[in-house]
Amino acid sequence: EDTAPSPEGEEPVLEEEEAPPASGSFVWDDANALSDRTVRELDERNDRLWDRHNVTVAVVTCDNQRELGEYAYRQAEKMGLGGYDMVVALDIRGDNYWLLLGNDVGRDFPYDPSEYAYEYMENAFVRRDYDDAVLELTQALEDWYGKQYR
Repeated sequence: EDTAPSPEGEEPVLEEEEAPPASGSFVWDDANALSDRTVRELDERNDRLWDRHNVTVAVVTCDNQRELGEYAYRQAEKMGLGGYDMVVALDIRGDNYWLLLGNDVGRDFPYDPSEYAYEYMENAFVRRDYDDAVLELTQALEDWYGKQYR
């Protein structure tokens, strides 16, 4: 593990590879694919989801991940997400996206995650409109959570 230099007499500080943003946001836009407006909307959506259902739909972006599903899983772990949470992952240069379901919500979610993501994201994604792609899908997921967990 890497450690950051520390002043004399203090314990070294461990550095993580991809530290979460200080804001506590569940939107990690490492590929810089999303507008500030979209990030704010996603944060507001997650605030509503947390207040109403104690769940989070995280959104992560990256460039050229060979195993996007594994990447989404690693990011979910780093964020501390639980069994009723979901992750939407976009690989911008790899031209791919993924919807990862927590184990508990996966038992209740009646759709194939890849088909569901395709239905709500594909048209915007192929136009490279990543803002609309994630907003469409996360709106559909927010609506689903509202119907499923009243």
